[in-house]
Amino acid sequence: MFKKVMFYMISSAVFSYGSFNDEVGFNVTTTSILNEDGSKFSNYGIGGSFQMSRYIVSPRFDLNYVHIKDYSGVNSLFKGSINGVYEFENHTNVLPYGLIGLGYEKVTPEIKNIFESHPFVQAGLGLSYKLSHGYKMRFEVKKLQILSGNNEGNEMILSLGMSVPLGYREKKIIKRVPRVHQVQPLIPILVDEPEENSCPKKINQADRDRDGVEDRLDQCPNTPCSFAVDSYGCPIKMTLRINFAIGSAHIEENSMHKIANFATFLLKNRGSMVRVIGHTDSVGSDADNLRLSIQRANAVVNKLLGMGVSPSRIKAEGKGEREPLVSNNSDEGKRKNRRIEIILSYPNSGRGVK
Repeated sequence: MFKKVMFYMISSAVFSYGSFNDEVGFNVTTTSILNEDGSKFSNYGIGGSFQMSRYIVSPRFDLNYVHIKDYSGVNSLFKGSINGVYEFENHTNVLPYGLIGLGYEKVTPEIKNIFESHPFVQAGLGLSYKLSHGYKMRFEVKKLQILSGNNEGNEMILSLGMSVPLGYREKKIIKRVPRVHQVQPLIPILVDEPEENSCPKKINQADRDRDGVEDRLDQCPNTPCSFAVDSYGCPIKMTLRINFAIGSAHIEENSMHKIANFATFLLKNRGSMVRVIGHTDSVGSDADNLRLSIQRANAVVNKLLGMGVSPSRIKAEGKGEREPLVSNNSDEGKRKNRRIEIILSYPNSGRGVK
C-alpha cells in the first residue's frame, strides 16, 4: 500500500505540475521510539516528499514508512504530514533550514493503550548541500510528539536523502531576453536617483518639484524627480538602486539614504498604495533567484515600515530573473538587472499603474 501511495504522489507531482520551483525528495530514515532511557535508533524506514519552493515558507508534504523493531507484534508505521520549511539563504552551497508541521501515523497492527495510531506535531532542523543541475543532498533531524492517547510518547528521527528539482533548466543562453521590454509603454523607467537639486527644468511654467507638471495642476507636490509621474504630477513608477551583499537580502549601508528619502516622500503623500518588486540577474537557479528577489523586496519593505510607513499601504513581490531590463551576458547588464522597482497606485482617484 505504501509503495502505491508513494508512486501516486511522485507521479502526480512530476506529470501534473512540473514547475521549476518545486522538488521531489527521497530519503532513508532511522527512528527512536522508546526514548525513556535515551535514544535508540533501531527502526529503519524510507520516505518521500514534495516541496513547493516558490514561497518564503515552503509547503512540504511527507510520506514515510518505518519498519518497527522496538515492539514485538508491531510491523510498521506509515506517516503522512504537512510541513512548513524556511530556508536560511546565504551565498554558499550549504543551506540550513528549519521546519514545523503536523500529521498522522498509522500503526500496523496496533497494541491497545500502548502503541496506537494517532495525530502528531513535529519540528526539525536540516542542512541541504547544493549539487549541480539543482539537485540537493539533505540531512535532517526531527522530533515528533504524539498529540492524543494514553501513552503520549515522542519520537526522534534522523534522515538522509536527496531532492530532485522538477523542470530544471540550464542557463547557457538567456532565451527570454527578447521579451525584456514588456514594460508598459507610457511609463519611463529611470535607473538612478539623481542627487538633490540636480533635476533639470522640463517646462517654462512654475514647477517647484521639476516633475514636468506646473504647480497649479500638480496634485502631488514635492515629488522626487526620479519618479515617472502621471498628468496630475503624481508618481507611478521608479527604480531604486539598492546595493545588496552578493547572494543576500542584507541592504548595504550606502543604500539606506535612498530608502529614507523614499519613506519621507510616502509619509508626506499618504494617498498612494505601494508595490515593492525585487529583480535579480541570471546567476543561480530560477528558484533561488525568485526566492532571493522576494526576500530583498521584503527587506526594503521592512525598512520602510520601520520608518513609519503604514503596512496597509505597502506590499512586497519578487520576479526573480524573469523580467530583465537588458541582457545578462555582461557584468554591466547583470548590475542593471539587479534592482528594486517601486510602483504606486491611487485607489481613490483611479490613477497609477497596476
